[in-house]
Amino acid sequence: MSIETQDYDIIVIGGGTAGPMAAIKAKEQDKSLRVLLLDKANVKRSGAISMGMDGLNNAIIPGHATAEQYTKEITVANDGIVNQATVHAYATHSFETIEQLDRWGVKFEKDETGDYAVKKVHHMGAYVLPMPEGHDIKKVLYRQLKRARVDITNRMVCTRILLDQQGAAAGVMGFDCRSGEFRVVRAKAVILACGAAGRLGLPSSGYLMGTYENPTNAGDGYAMAYHAGAELANLECFQINPLIKDYNGPACAYVTGPLGGYTANSKGERFIECDYWSGQMMWEFHQELEGGNGPVFLKLDHLAEETIQNIEEILHSNERPSRGQFHAGRGTDYRQHMVEMHISEIGFCSGHSASGVWVNEKAETSVQGLYAAGDMAAVPHNYML
Repeated sequence: MSIETQDYDIIVIGGGTAGPMAAIKAKEQDKSLRVLLLDKANVKRSGAISMGMDGLNNAIIPGHATAEQYTKEITVANDGIVNQATVHAYATHSFETIEQLDRWGVKFEKDETGDYAVKKVHHMGAYVLPMPEGHDIKKVLYRQLKRARVDITNRMVCTRILLDQQGAAAGVMGFDCRSGEFRVVRAKAVILACGAAGRLGLPSSGYLMGTYENPTNAGDGYAMAYHAGAELANLECFQINPLIKDYNGPACAYVTGPLGGYTANSKGERFIECDYWSGQMMWEFHQELEGGNGPVFLKLDHLAEETIQNIEEILHSNERPSRGQFHAGRGTDYRQHMVEMHISEIGFCSGHSASGVWVNEKAETSVQGLYAAGDMAAVPHNYML
Protein backbone atom coordinates (compact mmCIF):
# COMPACT_ATOMS: atom_id res chain seq x y z
CA MET A 1 0.00 0.00 0.00
CA SER A 2 1.40 3.39 -0.99
CA ILE A 3 1.43 6.12 1.67
CA GLU A 4 1.68 9.75 0.61
CA THR A 5 3.62 11.88 3.13
CA GLN A 6 3.71 15.68 3.32
CA ASP A 7 5.25 18.27 5.65
CA TYR A 8 3.72 21.57 6.80
CA ASP A 9 4.12 24.08 9.61
CA ILE A 10 0.43 24.12 10.53
CA ILE A 11 -2.43 21.77 9.68
CA VAL A 12 -6.03 22.91 10.09
CA ILE A 13 -8.66 20.15 10.02
CA GLY A 14 -12.13 21.33 9.04
CA GLY A 15 -13.17 23.74 6.30
CA GLY A 16 -16.39 25.19 7.73
CA THR A 17 -16.00 28.60 9.38
CA ALA A 18 -13.51 28.26 12.23
CA GLY A 19 -11.03 26.29 10.11
CA PRO A 20 -10.68 28.83 7.28
CA MET A 21 -10.47 31.68 9.79
CA ALA A 22 -7.71 29.86 11.70
CA ALA A 23 -5.76 29.21 8.51
CA ILE A 24 -6.11 32.82 7.36
CA LYS A 25 -5.06 34.16 10.77
CA ALA A 26 -1.96 31.96 10.73
CA LYS A 27 -0.92 33.37 7.36
CA GLU A 28 -1.61 36.91 8.58
CA GLN A 29 0.88 36.33 11.39
CA ASP A 30 3.56 34.98 9.07
CA LYS A 31 3.12 34.75 5.30
CA SER A 32 6.02 32.32 5.06
CA LEU A 33 4.22 29.66 7.12
CA ARG A 34 3.23 26.54 5.22
CA VAL A 35 -0.44 26.14 6.17
CA LEU A 36 -2.62 23.24 5.00
CA LEU A 37 -6.41 23.19 5.34
CA LEU A 38 -7.95 19.70 5.20
CA ASP A 39 -11.63 18.92 4.68
CA LYS A 40 -13.53 15.69 4.12
CA ALA A 41 -15.93 17.50 1.74
CA ASN A 42 -15.11 20.63 -0.29
CA VAL A 43 -14.14 23.83 1.50
CA LYS A 44 -16.24 25.92 -0.89
CA ARG A 45 -19.49 24.60 0.62
CA SER A 46 -18.61 22.51 3.66
CA GLY A 47 -19.52 22.83 7.30
CA ALA A 48 -22.61 23.70 9.33
CA ILE A 49 -23.21 27.01 7.52
CA SER A 50 -22.55 25.80 4.00
CA MET A 51 -25.62 27.75 2.85
CA GLY A 52 -24.88 30.81 4.95
CA MET A 53 -26.11 32.27 8.22
CA ASP A 54 -28.84 34.79 9.05
CA GLY A 55 -26.95 36.55 11.82
CA LEU A 56 -24.42 36.53 14.63
CA ASN A 57 -26.10 35.50 17.86
CA ASN A 58 -23.34 36.81 20.09
CA ALA A 59 -21.71 39.96 18.74
CA ILE A 60 -20.06 42.24 21.30
CA ILE A 61 -20.18 45.72 19.78
CA PRO A 62 -18.57 48.68 21.63
CA GLY A 63 -21.22 51.12 22.76
CA HIS A 64 -23.75 48.30 23.06
CA ALA A 65 -21.99 45.81 25.34
CA THR A 66 -18.69 45.03 27.04
CA ALA A 67 -16.74 41.80 27.37
CA GLU A 68 -17.51 41.75 31.08
CA GLN A 69 -21.25 42.14 30.52
CA TYR A 70 -21.22 39.40 27.92
CA THR A 71 -19.29 37.02 30.18
CA LYS A 72 -21.94 37.50 32.88
CA GLU A 73 -24.72 36.98 30.30
CA ILE A 74 -23.36 33.63 29.12
CA THR A 75 -22.53 32.48 32.65
CA VAL A 76 -26.18 32.98 33.63
CA ALA A 77 -27.58 31.50 30.39
CA ASN A 78 -25.46 28.38 30.76
CA ASP A 79 -26.21 27.87 34.45
CA GLY A 80 -22.59 28.55 35.40
CA ILE A 81 -21.15 25.72 33.28
CA VAL A 82 -18.53 27.92 31.64
CA ASN A 83 -14.83 28.68 31.56
CA GLN A 84 -15.16 32.42 32.02
CA ALA A 85 -11.61 33.09 30.78
CA THR A 86 -12.40 31.66 27.35
CA VAL A 87 -15.79 33.40 27.16
CA HIS A 88 -14.10 36.71 27.99
CA ALA A 89 -11.38 36.09 25.40
CA TYR A 90 -14.08 35.40 22.79
CA ALA A 91 -15.84 38.63 23.70
CA THR A 92 -12.62 40.64 23.59
CA HIS A 93 -11.83 39.56 20.02
CA SER A 94 -15.42 39.61 18.74
CA PHE A 95 -15.54 43.15 17.36
CA GLU A 96 -12.27 43.03 15.45
CA THR A 97 -13.42 39.80 13.78
CA ILE A 98 -16.74 41.39 12.79
CA GLU A 99 -14.93 44.41 11.35
CA GLN A 100 -12.65 42.13 9.35
CA LEU A 101 -15.59 40.15 7.97
CA ASP A 102 -17.26 43.45 7.09
CA ARG A 103 -14.18 44.58 5.14
CA TRP A 104 -14.12 41.26 3.30
CA GLY A 105 -17.69 41.75 2.09
CA VAL A 106 -19.95 40.05 4.64
CA LYS A 107 -23.04 42.26 4.87
CA PHE A 108 -24.27 43.03 8.39
CA GLU A 109 -27.40 45.03 9.16
CA LYS A 110 -26.62 48.66 10.03
CA ASP A 111 -28.74 51.56 11.24
CA GLU A 112 -29.17 54.99 9.64
CA THR A 113 -25.92 56.21 11.24
CA GLY A 114 -23.88 53.33 9.85
CA ASP A 115 -23.56 51.61 13.23
CA TYR A 116 -24.13 47.86 13.56
CA ALA A 117 -27.84 47.29 14.25
CA VAL A 118 -27.64 44.87 17.17
CA LYS A 119 -30.91 43.50 18.58
CA LYS A 120 -31.85 42.53 22.13
CA VAL A 121 -32.81 38.87 22.41
CA HIS A 122 -30.72 37.82 25.43
CA HIS A 123 -31.82 38.24 29.03
CA MET A 124 -29.76 41.35 29.74
CA GLY A 125 -27.84 42.74 26.78
CA ALA A 126 -28.10 43.35 23.02
CA TYR A 127 -25.86 40.97 21.06
CA VAL A 128 -27.75 39.68 17.99
CA LEU A 129 -26.40 41.18 14.75
CA PRO A 130 -28.51 40.27 11.69
CA MET A 131 -26.90 39.23 8.38
CA PRO A 132 -29.77 39.50 5.86
CA GLU A 133 -27.45 38.48 3.01
CA GLY A 134 -25.42 35.95 4.96
CA HIS A 135 -25.79 33.27 2.30
CA ASP A 136 -22.50 34.43 0.74
CA ILE A 137 -20.26 33.96 3.77
CA LYS A 138 -18.64 30.74 2.54
CA LYS A 139 -17.76 32.39 -0.76
CA VAL A 140 -16.22 35.30 1.12
CA LEU A 141 -14.09 33.00 3.28
CA TYR A 142 -12.96 30.95 0.29
CA ARG A 143 -11.76 34.07 -1.52
CA GLN A 144 -9.70 35.04 1.51
CA LEU A 145 -8.18 31.56 1.72
CA LYS A 146 -6.99 31.85 -1.86
CA ARG A 147 -5.66 35.37 -1.32
CA ALA A 148 -3.73 34.20 1.74
CA ARG A 149 -2.30 31.32 -0.33
CA VAL A 150 -3.45 28.65 2.11
CA ASP A 151 -2.99 25.15 0.67
CA ILE A 152 -6.26 23.20 0.54
CA THR A 153 -6.84 19.46 0.30
CA ASN A 154 -10.47 18.41 -0.13
CA ARG A 155 -11.97 14.93 0.33
CA MET A 156 -9.50 13.87 3.02
CA VAL A 157 -11.01 12.13 6.03
CA CYS A 158 -8.71 12.58 9.02
CA THR A 159 -8.73 9.78 11.57
CA ARG A 160 -5.95 10.33 14.11
CA ILE A 161 -3.61 13.03 15.42
CA LEU A 162 0.02 11.94 15.30
CA LEU A 163 2.09 12.50 18.43
CA ASP A 164 5.85 12.74 18.88
CA GLN A 165 7.85 10.99 21.61
CA GLN A 166 7.07 13.80 24.06
CA GLY A 167 3.33 13.47 23.45
CA ALA A 168 2.99 16.68 21.43
CA ALA A 169 0.92 16.93 18.25
CA ALA A 170 3.13 16.23 15.25
CA GLY A 171 0.72 15.73 12.36
CA VAL A 172 -2.33 13.86 11.17
CA MET A 173 -3.21 10.73 9.27
CA GLY A 174 -6.23 9.98 7.14
CA PHE A 175 -7.40 8.85 3.74
CA ASP A 176 -8.81 10.21 0.50
CA CYS A 177 -12.52 9.35 0.57
CA ARG A 178 -12.65 9.10 -3.24
CA SER A 179 -9.53 7.05 -3.98
CA GLY A 180 -8.95 5.36 -0.61
CA GLU A 181 -5.34 6.52 -0.68
CA PHE A 182 -3.78 6.67 2.78
CA ARG A 183 -2.01 9.90 3.74
CA VAL A 184 0.27 11.15 6.49
CA VAL A 185 0.89 14.87 6.98
CA ARG A 186 3.52 16.00 9.48
CA ALA A 187 3.31 19.43 11.12
CA LYS A 188 4.56 21.54 14.01
CA ALA A 189 1.00 22.34 15.14
CA VAL A 190 -2.50 21.00 14.48
CA ILE A 191 -5.75 22.96 14.76
CA LEU A 192 -8.98 20.96 15.09
CA ALA A 193 -12.05 22.74 13.70
CA CYS A 194 -14.29 19.80 12.85
CA GLY A 195 -17.61 21.11 14.10
CA ALA A 196 -20.17 19.52 16.38
CA ALA A 197 -21.06 15.90 17.11
CA GLY A 198 -24.42 16.25 15.43
CA ARG A 199 -25.49 12.62 15.33
CA LEU A 200 -24.99 11.77 18.97
CA GLY A 201 -28.76 11.40 19.18
CA LEU A 202 -31.31 10.40 16.56
CA PRO A 203 -34.04 12.80 15.38
CA SER A 204 -37.64 12.00 16.20
CA SER A 205 -38.47 12.14 12.48
CA GLY A 206 -36.60 8.86 12.02
CA TYR A 207 -34.43 10.24 9.22
CA LEU A 208 -30.86 9.36 10.16
CA MET A 209 -29.44 12.35 8.28
CA GLY A 210 -32.26 14.66 9.44
CA THR A 211 -30.43 16.00 12.48
CA TYR A 212 -30.45 19.62 13.61
CA GLU A 213 -26.69 19.85 13.14
CA ASN A 214 -25.10 19.20 9.77
CA PRO A 215 -25.09 15.37 9.81
CA THR A 216 -21.57 15.28 8.34
CA ASN A 217 -20.40 16.94 11.56
CA ALA A 218 -20.26 13.53 13.17
CA GLY A 219 -17.92 14.14 16.11
CA ASP A 220 -14.67 13.12 14.40
CA GLY A 221 -12.88 16.11 15.94
CA TYR A 222 -13.96 15.07 19.44
CA ALA A 223 -12.76 11.53 18.74
CA MET A 224 -9.38 12.61 17.38
CA ALA A 225 -8.81 14.90 20.36
CA TYR A 226 -9.79 12.15 22.80
CA HIS A 227 -7.48 9.57 21.21
CA ALA A 228 -4.65 12.11 21.30
CA GLY A 229 -5.14 12.48 25.05
CA ALA A 230 -6.80 15.90 25.04
CA GLU A 231 -9.24 16.73 27.81
CA LEU A 232 -12.94 17.11 27.00
CA ALA A 233 -15.15 19.49 28.96
CA ASN A 234 -18.80 20.01 29.91
CA LEU A 235 -20.15 16.99 28.06
CA GLU A 236 -23.03 16.94 30.53
CA CYS A 237 -24.06 20.30 29.06
CA PHE A 238 -25.03 18.89 25.67
CA GLN A 239 -27.06 20.67 23.04
CA ILE A 240 -30.84 20.48 22.66
CA ASN A 241 -32.86 23.06 20.79
CA PRO A 242 -36.47 24.03 20.06
CA LEU A 243 -36.93 23.21 16.37
CA ILE A 244 -39.56 23.17 13.64
CA LYS A 245 -41.33 19.83 13.99
CA ASP A 246 -40.38 17.27 11.32
CA TYR A 247 -38.13 19.77 9.52
CA ASN A 248 -35.61 19.79 12.39
CA GLY A 249 -34.37 23.24 11.49
CA PRO A 250 -34.25 26.13 13.93
CA ALA A 251 -37.51 27.96 14.53
CA CYS A 252 -35.38 31.12 14.79
CA ALA A 253 -37.37 32.88 17.50
CA TYR A 254 -34.17 34.87 18.12
CA VAL A 255 -34.43 36.18 14.53
CA THR A 256 -38.16 36.87 14.60
CA GLY A 257 -38.20 38.09 18.21
CA PRO A 258 -36.89 41.60 17.48
CA LEU A 259 -39.55 41.81 14.74
CA GLY A 260 -42.39 40.81 17.07
CA GLY A 261 -42.50 37.01 16.78
CA TYR A 262 -42.44 34.78 19.85
CA THR A 263 -42.75 31.21 21.14
CA ALA A 264 -46.36 30.41 22.11
CA ASN A 265 -48.35 27.54 23.59
CA SER A 266 -51.39 25.95 21.92
CA LYS A 267 -53.53 28.89 23.05
CA GLY A 268 -51.27 31.37 21.31
CA GLU A 269 -49.96 32.68 24.63
CA ARG A 270 -46.36 33.65 25.16
CA PHE A 271 -44.85 31.58 27.97
CA ILE A 272 -41.07 31.89 27.55
CA GLU A 273 -39.47 34.84 29.29
CA CYS A 274 -36.54 35.07 26.86
CA ASP A 275 -36.12 33.37 23.47
CA TYR A 276 -32.32 33.22 23.68
CA TRP A 277 -31.10 29.66 24.34
CA SER A 278 -30.55 28.86 28.00
CA GLY A 279 -31.21 26.08 30.46
CA GLN A 280 -34.09 28.18 31.78
CA MET A 281 -35.66 28.46 28.31
CA MET A 282 -35.50 24.73 27.66
CA TRP A 283 -36.97 24.03 31.11
CA GLU A 284 -39.88 26.40 30.41
CA PHE A 285 -40.43 24.69 27.04
CA HIS A 286 -40.45 21.25 28.68
CA GLN A 287 -42.78 22.36 31.48
CA GLU A 288 -45.31 23.75 29.00
CA LEU A 289 -45.44 20.43 27.15
CA GLU A 290 -45.67 18.41 30.38
CA GLY A 291 -48.41 20.72 31.66
CA GLY A 292 -50.72 19.85 28.78
CA ASN A 293 -50.42 23.21 27.01
CA GLY A 294 -48.64 21.85 23.95
CA PRO A 295 -47.90 21.69 21.16
CA VAL A 296 -45.59 24.69 21.20
CA PHE A 297 -45.44 27.07 18.25
CA LEU A 298 -43.56 29.95 16.68
CA LYS A 299 -46.20 32.68 16.43
CA LEU A 300 -45.95 35.14 13.54
CA ASP A 301 -49.57 35.37 12.33
CA HIS A 302 -50.19 38.61 14.22
CA LEU A 303 -47.46 40.52 12.36
CA ALA A 304 -47.87 43.00 9.52
CA GLU A 305 -47.46 41.79 5.93
CA GLU A 306 -44.28 43.81 5.41
CA THR A 307 -42.73 42.28 8.52
CA ILE A 308 -43.62 38.74 7.47
CA GLN A 309 -42.14 39.31 4.03
CA ASN A 310 -38.93 40.50 5.69
CA ILE A 311 -38.83 37.37 7.86
CA GLU A 312 -39.40 35.12 4.85
CA GLU A 313 -36.63 36.85 2.91
CA ILE A 314 -34.18 36.23 5.75
CA LEU A 315 -35.16 32.70 6.81
CA HIS A 316 -35.85 31.24 3.37
CA SER A 317 -32.54 32.30 1.79
CA ASN A 318 -29.95 31.73 4.54
CA GLU A 319 -28.63 28.65 6.35
CA ARG A 320 -31.57 26.36 5.39
CA PRO A 321 -33.12 27.65 2.16
CA SER A 322 -35.34 24.55 1.93
CA ARG A 323 -37.39 25.93 4.81
CA GLY A 324 -39.76 27.82 2.52
CA GLN A 325 -40.34 24.69 0.44
CA PHE A 326 -41.06 22.67 3.59
CA HIS A 327 -43.70 25.15 4.74
CA ALA A 328 -45.24 25.25 1.26
CA GLY A 329 -45.46 21.47 1.20
CA ARG A 330 -47.21 21.46 4.57
CA GLY A 331 -49.51 24.32 3.61
CA THR A 332 -48.12 26.50 6.40
CA ASP A 333 -48.38 30.25 5.85
CA TYR A 334 -46.92 32.55 8.52
CA ARG A 335 -49.86 34.91 7.92
CA GLN A 336 -52.47 32.34 8.88
CA HIS A 337 -50.77 29.61 10.89
CA MET A 338 -48.44 29.18 13.81
CA VAL A 339 -45.41 26.94 13.13
CA GLU A 340 -45.33 23.82 15.30
CA MET A 341 -42.09 23.15 17.21
CA HIS A 342 -40.55 20.30 19.17
CA ILE A 343 -37.33 19.55 21.04
CA SER A 344 -34.33 18.32 19.09
CA GLU A 345 -32.18 15.27 19.60
CA ILE A 346 -29.07 15.78 21.75
CA GLY A 347 -25.65 16.61 20.38
CA PHE A 348 -22.25 17.85 21.49
CA CYS A 349 -21.76 21.44 20.35
CA SER A 350 -20.10 24.15 22.38
CA GLY A 351 -21.37 26.74 19.93
CA HIS A 352 -24.94 26.13 21.13
CA SER A 353 -24.17 24.88 24.65
CA ALA A 354 -20.82 24.16 26.31
CA SER A 355 -19.72 20.62 25.39
CA GLY A 356 -16.38 20.44 23.62
CA VAL A 357 -12.65 19.92 23.73
CA TRP A 358 -11.16 21.84 26.64
CA VAL A 359 -9.17 24.91 25.58
CA ASN A 360 -7.66 27.87 27.37
CA GLU A 361 -8.03 31.49 26.28
CA LYS A 362 -5.36 30.92 23.60
CA ALA A 363 -7.29 27.97 22.08
CA GLU A 364 -4.64 25.54 23.34
CA THR A 365 -5.87 22.07 24.32
CA SER A 366 -4.24 20.03 27.07
CA VAL A 367 -1.99 18.41 24.42
CA GLN A 368 1.03 20.46 23.40
CA GLY A 369 0.82 21.71 19.83
CA LEU A 370 -2.87 20.80 19.49
CA TYR A 371 -5.47 23.56 19.25
CA ALA A 372 -9.25 23.60 18.83
CA ALA A 373 -11.69 26.17 17.47
CA GLY A 374 -15.34 26.62 16.56
CA ASP A 375 -18.22 24.41 17.69
CA MET A 376 -15.96 21.66 19.02
CA ALA A 377 -13.90 23.93 21.31
CA ALA A 378 -15.38 24.28 24.80
CA VAL A 379 -16.07 28.01 24.55
CA PRO A 380 -19.77 28.19 25.47
CA HIS A 381 -22.15 29.86 23.01
CA ASN A 382 -19.43 30.89 20.55
CA TYR A 383 -21.78 30.27 17.60
CA MET A 384 -20.19 31.44 14.33
CA LEU A 385 -17.43 33.64 15.77
